[in-house]
Amino acid sequence: MFPDETTKSFLRRLEDANAVRPGELRKALQKIPGSWIETISLWCDQPLVSLDYAMPQLGLQQHGLINPRHFAGRRAHRVHGLACHRCALAHDAGSFVEIYTTHQHAICPKHGLWIGEGTATPEDQLSIGACPEIPAAWHHHKNIIQRQGHTRTRKAFETSRTINWQWYDQFHHFTHTAGFYDVLASSGSHRASQQALVAASLYPAIVELTAALASPYWAKIAHSEHPEAFLDRVSTSMAEGWRPAGAHDPLRSWMERNWDT
Repeated sequence: MFPDETTKSFLRRLEDANAVRPGELRKALQKIPGSWIETISLWCDQPLVSLDYAMPQLGLQQHGLINPRHFAGRRAHRVHGLACHRCALAHDAGSFVEIYTTHQHAICPKHGLWIGEGTATPEDQLSIGACPEIPAAWHHHKNIIQRQGHTRTRKAFETSRTINWQWYDQFHHFTHTAGFYDVLASSGSHRASQQALVAASLYPAIVELTAALASPYWAKIAHSEHPEAFLDRVSTSMAEGWRPAGAHDPLRSWMERNWDT
C-alpha cells in the first residue's frame, strides 16, 4: 500500500494484480453489504488499521470502525496527483499510483523529479537535477508554510499560480523562466508534456510571488493607496525590472479586488 493513495487507484491495482476487468471491484463493493474498508481488508489480507493509514478517506467513511483521532493533521483530500513513480516502484506498487496531494507536492526530493502540475503520466515526471533553483524554491515553499500556515499559503499559492500562468500566456514570461525551460527541455526531459515543462519552469516564480501574497505585511501594502513598495519588490525579485501595470494585468486585478481563492 502507498501512503495517501486514492481508493480508485488502489482498486485499479488490485484489479491489475488479479486480472479483473476494470471497474468490477467497485461494482462488487456496491453490491456487498457492510463497509468498503472491511471488504477490501479481506480481499487484500490487510488489517483495517493499515488501510486506514494508507487510505484515510476510506476510514473516514466508516463511522465507528476507525478512531477519528487517527486523521488529525492529515492532508485534506481534495486534489489528486501522481506519486513519484520511483517511490511507487520501490513500494512494489507499480509506476502509476494516484494519491491525494497538496500544493507543496511539487517535487520528489529523494529522486530529484518534478511531480507537480502537468504530470498526468510517469513520463511527465521530469528530472530537475540540472535546475537547482526548483528544489530551492520547494524549500522556500515549505518555509512559507511554516511562517504563514497551510491555509494562507495555499490561497496565496493558487493566486500566484493564476497570475504567473496569465503572465506566461500574455508574453511567455521572463528570461529566468525561459532559461529554466531550456535547461529542462535539453536535459533528457523530451518525453515530458509541455504542461509539465512549463509548470516546472514557472514554479520558482510562483513560489517567489506566493511569499509576498501570503505575507500580511506585504498584502496590506499591496491593497493600500500607496502600493509602490510592493510593486518594487515584485519588479526586483521576479519581474526583471518590469512593473505590472494596466487594468488587464492579473496582479493589478488581485491588488484591486483581493481575490478570495
